[in-house]
Amino acid sequence: MTLDVLICTLDKGILRVPKVILPPMEGVLWVVSMQYTDKQYLDLVPTSLTEREDIVLTCIEGKGLSRNRNNALLHAQGDILVIADDDCQYTAEGLQTVRKTYELNPSANIILFKSSLQKFFPDRPTPYRTAFEQGYYPSSVEMTLRRGLGLRFDERFGLGSQHLSAGEESVFLKDAENAQYTIVCIPQLLATTPASAATDNLLTDKRLQRTKGAVFRYLFGTAAAIWRCIKETGYHTVHSHANPLPLLYNLLRGIWILQ
Repeated sequence: MTLDVLICTLDKGILRVPKVILPPMEGVLWVVSMQYTDKQYLDLVPTSLTEREDIVLTCIEGKGLSRNRNNALLHAQGDILVIADDDCQYTAEGLQTVRKTYELNPSANIILFKSSLQKFFPDRPTPYRTAFEQGYYPSSVEMTLRRGLGLRFDERFGLGSQHLSAGEESVFLKDAENAQYTIVCIPQLLATTPASAATDNLLTDKRLQRTKGAVFRYLFGTAAAIWRCIKETGYHTVHSHANPLPLLYNLLRGIWILQ
């Protein structure tokens, strides 16, 4: 069973990619999708990324993380695909665990593995829907999938999109659920990432507020999304002393964006 690690990066981020890639491993391919906002960034591509036969480098102009991930999916060749960023760290043992886990779970279409992010993850193999209801939310570096599912990331969501700065993982998995694919969470460490230090704050980031409303709408429908926006606003008004009007406005605006 072959495995591709799909690394997405933007502009100067290409300089970090060599630190992500491990020495050659049988059956493992590294697909690097580089977005660039100016052709000058193409001159920064390290020669180490063009000298190895187990590295595929593809470059596309523009920005938008979901668009970049879709480009990586387009160039994937392996049986199993690992979604990665340019600041992830992997081990050979971890990648072999992914392959073995799929072999032991032939009915699984998508498997979510643990990362170093400090958040809830079920401590035993759990269906994704059950884990979600328990409070789990997905991160891209935890996602692996079988190639050929026909799924793509919704380019309205994610870093670099026009209005919505996150949420592409939850939307992707909602599409997978709608397609009746089997999704499970496995508590095995896959990736170490410094993303746990992210400072995005719902109370100060209007784009993130819009994104949350839009994700509510995508996952639960309009009526339920409105109710969740009201609950979210009430919670932060009471516990964080947030000004409720602008928060609720931006949450609801996210719902409107998807109409």
